[in-house]
Amino acid sequence: MRRHLRQNLLLTAAVAALAAIVWFVTAREQASTLAPLTDIDTTRIAAVTVSARGKPIRRFDRHDGRWWMREPYAMPAHKDAVARLLAIAAAPTRSRHARDRFDAARVGLDPPQAVLELDGRRLEFGVTDAIRGDRYVRSGDTLALMPDRFSGWLLAPAESEIDHRLAEPLAHVVQVTIDGRDRPEFAAAWDRVTTSQVVAPETVSGPARSVELSDASGRRIAFTVRRRDDGRYVAVRTEPALAYPLDEPQIQQLLPAGGAGSGTVVR
Repeated sequence: MRRHLRQNLLLTAAVAALAAIVWFVTAREQASTLAPLTDIDTTRIAAVTVSARGKPIRRFDRHDGRWWMREPYAMPAHKDAVARLLAIAAAPTRSRHARDRFDAARVGLDPPQAVLELDGRRLEFGVTDAIRGDRYVRSGDTLALMPDRFSGWLLAPAESEIDHRLAEPLAHVVQVTIDGRDRPEFAAAWDRVTTSQVVAPETVSGPARSVELSDASGRRIAFTVRRRDDGRYVAVRTEPALAYPLDEPQIQQLLPAGGAGSGTVVR
C-alpha cells in the first residue's frame, strides 16, 4: 500500500515537473515573439530622419537603390547604419497601451528625447522605466514599452553613419597626387581603402602629407594625412571636414616612403 502511495506521489511530482517545463518553454516562446513596434514595411522606406536633443538632425534618403546622408553631411551613408535605424520599427515591444495611458511629461515624451521619422511616420522616444529599463515609445495612437536595445543608434554621431570608404563618392579613382606629384601607382589602393569608423575632425600636429584623388569626370577629394600620438594615422578630408583613422599597414599601401622635407610621414 505504501509502495503504491509512493508511486502515485512520484508520478504526480513528475507530471508537475513536466507541466512546469512546458509552461517555461511556452513563456520563452511568447517572450521571443513579442509584437513589433510597427507594421511598417521598411523595404519600401525612402526617407529617414533622426532628431535628438542637443544633436544635429540627421536626414537620409534612398536614391537609385543606395542610401545617402543629406544632413548634416552630403555624403553616401553606411548601409549598416541606416539598416539599424530601420530595424527599430520592427523591434519587439513588451507591452502596449493607449497613447494617453501615461503622463507624457513624466515619461519623457513632452518633448520626446528623440524622434525617428520613416517616410514621415513619427516614432517618439521617451525615458526608460525604473523596473525593467524598458523605453517608452509613442507611435500613432499607441504608447509602447520596449526593451531598450537601440538608443545608441538614435544618438549615434552623424560622422559614424557615413560610408567608410575614403574615396566616396568618387566612382573610381583614376589619379592620385601626393605632395604635388602625380602618383598613379597608388590609385588602386586609394580607391578601395576604408576606415573602421569615420569621426569628427581632430587636431593633429606634426608633419603632413597632402593627397588629392580624382575620378574620370574630374571630381576631386583632398586629404591631409598625419601621424597621431598613438601611432595611428588620420586622413582628414577637406570638404566636408571628416577624419578617417588609418593603421600603419594601410599607410604603407597609400603613401610613398619618405617625401619632401616637412611633408614626410614618420614611420
